[in-house]
Amino acid sequence: MNHLDYAAIRQRVPIRCVLLLLAYAPTHRRGHQWRGPCPLPGCSPSADTSQDRSFSVHVQRHLFRCFRFGRSGNQLDFWERATGRSIYPATL
Repeated sequence: MNHLDYAAIRQRVPIRCVLLLLAYAPTHRRGHQWRGPCPLPGCSPSADTSQDRSFSVHVQRHLFRCFRFGRSGNQLDFWERATGRSIYPATL
């Protein structure tokens, strides 16, 4: 298995790219903080998705948090969870 420089990859891949790949559209934006329903598998949105703020992403710091399940991390962690792959194949 080849070694990946995860720190370098995190610097080159903004979390906005991951959001774009998932076609995520936040329902609320306040500066760099975006909120809306959680796009991760297994996290079902509330009945009124326009008011659902169970997911938060800070697009400048490249961090996310799902308040329903307590999942959080950086853009690689987010992509790993969204694709259901382990970190190495998800990063590739």
